[in-house]
Amino acid sequence: MLIRPPSRPPSLSSFGSELSLRNKEHVVITFTGDDRVGITMSVTTAVARCRAEIMNMQQIVAHGRLTLALEVRIGLGPDGQRIFREMLKLARKMDLRVEFDMQDPVEDDNDSVEDTASTASSIRYASELYVVTLLGTEPISVDFLSEIGSVLEKRDMWVTLVQTLSESSLRCVELTVSTEERYSKESIDQLRRDLYLLGMERFIDVAFQAESILRRGKRLVVMDMDSTLIQQEVIDEIAKHAGVHEQVKEITHRAMGGSMDFNQSLEARVRLLKGAHASVFDKVIENLIYTDGADRLCRSLKKLGYRLAVISGGFTAITDHVRRVLNLDYHFANTLEVDSTGCFTGRTVGPVVNAQRKADLLRAIAQQERIDSLSQVIAIGDGANDLPMLGIAGLGVAFNAKPAVQEAARFRLNQKNLDSVLYLLGLSEADQMELSSR
Repeated sequence: MLIRPPSRPPSLSSFGSELSLRNKEHVVITFTGDDRVGITMSVTTAVARCRAEIMNMQQIVAHGRLTLALEVRIGLGPDGQRIFREMLKLARKMDLRVEFDMQDPVEDDNDSVEDTASTASSIRYASELYVVTLLGTEPISVDFLSEIGSVLEKRDMWVTLVQTLSESSLRCVELTVSTEERYSKESIDQLRRDLYLLGMERFIDVAFQAESILRRGKRLVVMDMDSTLIQQEVIDEIAKHAGVHEQVKEITHRAMGGSMDFNQSLEARVRLLKGAHASVFDKVIENLIYTDGADRLCRSLKKLGYRLAVISGGFTAITDHVRRVLNLDYHFANTLEVDSTGCFTGRTVGPVVNAQRKADLLRAIAQQERIDSLSQVIAIGDGANDLPMLGIAGLGVAFNAKPAVQEAARFRLNQKNLDSVLYLLGLSEADQMELSSR
């Protein structure tokens, strides 16, 4: 795991004439040790006595152990240079370890805001911030964390924060990653693929996202129904009652895997249902099996103020029922034509909800909800006909998807529970439990 380490405390005499050529120095001061009351106040008071300016500060306490990092700007006068001695004295007094890391020099141009904001820093000032979420069914090993760190290191990325999102074990870990480089979309896509392949070998999902306020500020979630919100393929279930299950199932498998055009596959399957009575919908509804975590996901998102939609290549009679059960806001699907005797005609009515229409409907709902940026939209699906909507959403998740779909998607989850999506929003297991208990 690559965490940019502080250097050893510098010798003041080693700076000599080099310091005399600079107006200001930036130094990162890192304290580590047992946490106790008053450490942060003592450190900041000592910094103030040395007339140094705190540019940034971060503190982490885990299992009673403290890591406190400050980036300070110091001058050349006696007070400024006294900070090294004062920090060492304070560390000895409070039984802490202290380390110093000198940063690139900054010319003092009237202490302008522009100069300050552009200064390189191992705490904060990086060109880009990303989040890597690791999620497995078993605890994540140290070896795998090391492998992830090596992949990031090769791209000049370093981990600045590690958080465990799961409660009882190291099953879900979130890494905040910083880099001074600005990478192209192609480079990021390649990195995502490399991380996906690495995780696939260990049965661990790896999601790489840009870190910004919009990562947690999503507003709309659009979900597929078959094999996503529910565990079945509805048309296959109808086909069981129509006596054509095997023929329909084979076509469904080809369509969802992407080896057959969806419109053609739907037409062929619906034709096989001709003559079956529409009452089979009631039988299918009675036997619906919801995906584990679907209800928890929807309830949690609703409590957070999200709008929820199901867009399915299935049928409206089922999506409307699912909408009511899960308290969704929108539902869209195909409509099977029924004749005067109450039997299917073997045709659909209205526009076919295919891959492109799913993406179009996602855009339409976002517009209806006055969501200006699709980066605030989450899409979840498993089939080839979901790829366009997964591609335009800010977070498009292939959930237990077919291999070809996983290859094409930017984000994948291969977990039993659908509410695992919440980890990708940075919500810890404790957060999720709090949401589900209210």
